[in-house]
Order: sequence, then structure tokens, then C-alpha cells
Amino acid sequence: MKKKLVMGFGVCALAFGLAACGGEEDTTQGQDPTQEEPVVSEHPEGVEQPEQAMGSMIDTEEIPDVVATVNGEDIEKEMFVTTIEQQAMQVAMQGIDLESEEGVEYLEELKDQVLDQIINSKLIADAASNEGLEATEEEIDNGISELMAQNGLESEEQLQELLEAQGVQMDELRDDVKKNVKSSKYIEQKVTEIEISDEEIQAFYDEAIVNATEDESQLPSLEEVRSDIEYQLQMESLISTLKEKSDVTINI
Repeated sequence: MKKKLVMGFGVCALAFGLAACGGEEDTTQGQDPTQEEPVVSEHPEGVEQPEQAMGSMIDTEEIPDVVATVNGEDIEKEMFVTTIEQQAMQVAMQGIDLESEEGVEYLEELKDQVLDQIINSKLIADAASNEGLEATEEEIDNGISELMAQNGLESEEQLQELLEAQGVQMDELRDDVKKNVKSSKYIEQKVTEIEISDEEIQAFYDEAIVNATEDESQLPSLEEVRSDIEYQLQMESLISTLKEKSDVTINI
């Protein structure tokens, strides 16, 4: 079996990524809606991997070398394209034909979503640093242990083998986990300060119901998802505030 550790947005882009706030209606309560689970994908030897075809499906010719600049730090084309390919690969593994009309439309939408994800990640990381938040060695160790468990890795030796295979150093991984811990602390502190009205929650729910493709009888009630919606709206508000206070230039 061939294993590949699908990566996120940090220096080594391994551990954690941030999803675009406001783009999804199914945020899980208690889970940061800006975070993505690290994934290990496995495929039988000899079977074509979805990522092998990604390059031909995504038109990168018109993407500039620097796709955006956030607070003076450039977001480079390589990371942007790699992240799109990784997310598209996960969709392809779920059986969606990316060459179909639906798939092509998805890839176009994905470009905007990924850029938002990366920008949001940087905004939160910068804000956490500005607040002076820190991550202890124990918290970093726990984060790496969780990452290993989520990916079915039983020892640090297995993790090290995957890192080495992809040219990633353990120090880079630890740095990514450290940033994630600090960002999580920042989010936890700030979202509780943001008040969301019942009217806002109701409006969000009503719009989601209107846009839902499932049978209405199969959809959750407002009370079942109230806390999820509240958290989603809190995150949207937090990101919006950070963008207003930050210097963000988008080149695509």
C-alpha cells in the first residue's frame, strides 16, 4: 500500500489547515470550523492515483507567482496550487468526476475557497502572535500525538518515515503544530466575546434550508444545529474584523 500524508497550509503544510469561514453550513460543534482534519490516503499499488491527473485538470497558467500578500507576507503560487490539488484529490476519492460539468464547476469554486482558507489561516496566526499567545512543549507534543492517531500512525518512527519521504523536517512539523495551538487559543478566547442574535441564527438557518438539496424532512431542526450556526457566525465575524484591521492584497 502506498501512503501519502495529505498536507495543510503551514511551512511544511502538513498538520493543519484553515477552511474558509462562511462557506459551509455544516460546521461541527466543538470543532474549529477553520480547521481541517489531516488525512492519510491509501491506494493499492498499480492503481492510478487521483493526484496524478490533477495537474491537467487545473489551469495554472494565469495564476501569478504571488497570489496574495497578507500583512507583508506573500502567499506563493506553489502552495496555493498544491492545496487546491490536495482538496480536489479528496473529492475525486469520493467518486466525483472532476472532468464532468459538476467537477469543473467545483474546481473553479475551489480556487476562491482555498485562497480564503490560506488568508484566514494567516490572519488568525498573526493575531495570535500579536496577542502574545504561546504553546507549551506539552501542548505541541499532544498535538503531534493527535495527528499521529488521526492518521493511524503507531510510532514516531512511522511519522518520521513519512516526513522524510516528503522532505519535511520534524522541526517544521512542530512549528506548524505550535502555530495551530496558538491559533486555536486565540479563536477560543475571541469567539466567546462575539454575540449573535436569535434573528441572525434564524436567518442563517432559513437560507440554508432554502438552498438545501436534500428532502426537507431529512434536514435537522433549528434547535439541533443552533449552537453550530452560532459558532459559524461568530467565526465569520471574527475573520471579518481581522480583515478590516489587516493589510490584504489579492492578485488573482
